[in-house]
Amino acid sequence: MTPGQIDAFLAEPRMAHFVTIGGDGRARVRPVWYLWRDGVFWFTTRTQARHTGRDLGSHPEVVMSIASEDRPYRAVITRGRPEILPKDEQLLLALSTRYGDEQARRWLPEALAQDDRVVLKLVPESVISWDYGTSD
Repeated sequence: MTPGQIDAFLAEPRMAHFVTIGGDGRARVRPVWYLWRDGVFWFTTRTQARHTGRDLGSHPEVVMSIASEDRPYRAVITRGRPEILPKDEQLLLALSTRYGDEQARRWLPEALAQDDRVVLKLVPESVISWDYGTSD
């Protein structure tokens, strides 16, 4: 896909399949919400209550796959090392409302109250994409 096609694809509220490596060396994959903004992925997790946050402490590299669920299939796979930042109310609101305004507004106060809640900023180190609907 072209950069513009990638941006359009990632603007849709799909689930990302986020892969980390646990302290035991085993891969762990989980579906997560994401926000794609200006060439950067934004996520949220908890550093103590979620494996995602704990895994990043022992193995900071991640792989992520975002794929369409209908034909023609399209996908973006990226890898990198997310930067762990303090929680930010406006960013958490922007990220969560992509997946439903009512649910996000119920979730946000709880998330802001969690001491170990953080924001992950992932600048892709590599990006692979495809669109089986094109003849290229």
